[in-house]
Amino acid sequence: GGGWLLPARCIDTDPPELSDGRCAQWNGTGWDILPDHRGQTAYRTDTGQPETVTAAGALSDGLTLVPPPTARHTWQHGAWTLTPEAQAEILEEARAERLTQAARAAQAFIDTAAGLAEVPEFEIQTWSIQAAEAAAWEADRTAATPVLDTIAAARGIGREALIKKAAKKAKAYTLLTAHTAGERQRVEAKIRAAADSEALAAVEIRYTLPEAV
Repeated sequence: GGGWLLPARCIDTDPPELSDGRCAQWNGTGWDILPDHRGQTAYRTDTGQPETVTAAGALSDGLTLVPPPTARHTWQHGAWTLTPEAQAEILEEARAERLTQAARAAQAFIDTAAGLAEVPEFEIQTWSIQAAEAAAWEADRTAATPVLDTIAAARGIGREALIKKAAKKAKAYTLLTAHTAGERQRVEAKIRAAADSEALAAVEIRYTLPEAV
C-alpha cells in the first residue's frame, strides 16, 4: 500500500520538452518523438488538392507539405514538376497573351497618335467617306463631295480648303496605320518565333511614328 493509483491510460513519466513541429507519444515503455504537422495544410500528390493534417507523425503516403506551384504541375520523383506537354501549353498561353498585348498596344498607339480619344465615334466613322471624297476631288475637280460640302458649310469655311485638309489628314492617317501595322506584324513574328518563356518576355512591344514624307 501507500502507492499512488494512476488513472487508466496515464503514466507518471513527464514527456520531454520539444520544439515546435515535434510531439512525444508514449509507446508503452518510453516516449517516441514524432513530427507534428497537425493543423498544417498538406497537398495530395495525385491531385494537388489541399487538406488539413489531423494526426501526429509522419505524413501519410500521397501527401506533401509543398504546395504545387501551378495546377499543371504533377508530382514526380518526390517533387512537383512540369511535363514537356504542360510546359508547351504554358508557353502557348503566354504567347497568346503576348500577341494580345501587342495588338492592344498598337491600337492604343494609333488612338493617341491620331487623337482618336478626342473625336466622337460617329465622326470617326465619316473619315473613310471624307478620304474617298477628297481623293476623288484630287483626281477630278468636278467630283461631288457632299459630306465634305456639308462639313464645310457647318464650319463656315471654304469647301476647297476643307477638301485639301481632309486629303492631307487622310494620307497622314493611312501612313500612320500602315507603319504601325508593319511594326505590329514584326513584333508578332518575333513573338511566334520565341522558343521559350525567356525569349518571349524579351520581345519588345513598342511602336514609333512614321518619318514625315
